Amino acid sequence: MQDAALKEIPDGYQKKFIHIDMDSFFVSVELLDAPHLRSCPVAVGGTAAERGVISTANYIARQYGVKSGIATATAYRLCPELVLLPVRFEAYEAVTRKLDSIFRRYTDKIEFLSLDEASLDVSGQTQFNGSATYMAAHIRKAIEQELHLTASAGVAPLKYLAKIASEVNKPDGMFVIRPPEVKEFLAELDIRKIPGVGPKTYSVLENLGCSRCGDVTEDKIPSLMRNLGVHGFYVWERCQGVEEKEEKESDVKSLGVEKTLPIDCNDFPSCSKELFDLLKNLENRLPEINDNSFIVKNLVKLKFSDFSTSSAEAPATRICQDTVISLCRTLWDTKRKGRPVRLIGLSIKVKRKANDSQQMELPW
Repeated sequence: MQDAALKEIPDGYQKKFIHIDMDSFFVSVELLDAPHLRSCPVAVGGTAAERGVISTANYIARQYGVKSGIATATAYRLCPELVLLPVRFEAYEAVTRKLDSIFRRYTDKIEFLSLDEASLDVSGQTQFNGSATYMAAHIRKAIEQELHLTASAGVAPLKYLAKIASEVNKPDGMFVIRPPEVKEFLAELDIRKIPGVGPKTYSVLENLGCSRCGDVTEDKIPSLMRNLGVHGFYVWERCQGVEEKEEKESDVKSLGVEKTLPIDCNDFPSCSKELFDLLKNLENRLPEINDNSFIVKNLVKLKFSDFSTSSAEAPATRICQDTVISLCRTLWDTKRKGRPVRLIGLSIKVKRKANDSQQMELPW
């Protein structure tokens, strides 16, 4: 763990974020009631007889290749000694409520991405002389002492970088990216770590000679825009350590559609088909946007069978089909954790122009 506090913050990096990611959360909660299984490969999920999937596996099971999202039958082939426990969402939700109470000792700006993962904006907080590093360390200590669980943490001046940092020393670790270290950290970072860079986007980037964030130089912007549309500019921004600024609520409105599926969805092609239908419906509503406003973001939302919700967004100047599918794929791959999808939502954020004569600026 890096132990020095964040010090002087240069212009553009006034924010401080802590990302907390619980370690094999579902299994860890189950093992509180079954400590005799701690030395065994353990997973939580549906049974093979019911064509179930793995929701979470402990790190012993992961050594055999057992991971979230794979079929339980496959997990047993990889690890015949696997101990499978049923999913108990009520138990995990109870622990998440306790996590929330711990986080609120430091900030009320908390965004849960799932039951086991949250982003905390601790900008301007006064605890530990404002050191996000020490706040994160004490949060992890409180989780261990009060809940008897472990968590990994990332600290950074950008929200998405804090999330990436939380994965560096996982499990039960912490990593800090200080403002002067942002560009150096990004230069060597695998570009697949950037939110929104799924397999299809990575294939395009790889063909452009971009495997690390440092490869995405300014001269690549025309090619990125040509091959990925506005999503290409989004990737370039993240590779440069640029995160969109929060807009005033009065200046940004949402226009969206959503659908609760008649049957929970377990395969991505079916999910994509529903998303395409929503895309058409949203396009039919575009006349509701008046001449004084323009689109600034595309957003996709998935609600899972346990009623938890995850969403992803990207900058936009129009409704971009490729971006929407990419966002959905990211949620499907990183947030679903084997859970069926019961609701799909699609929306855009619309920003009001400063005055009637202002023209929409396109990324160059």
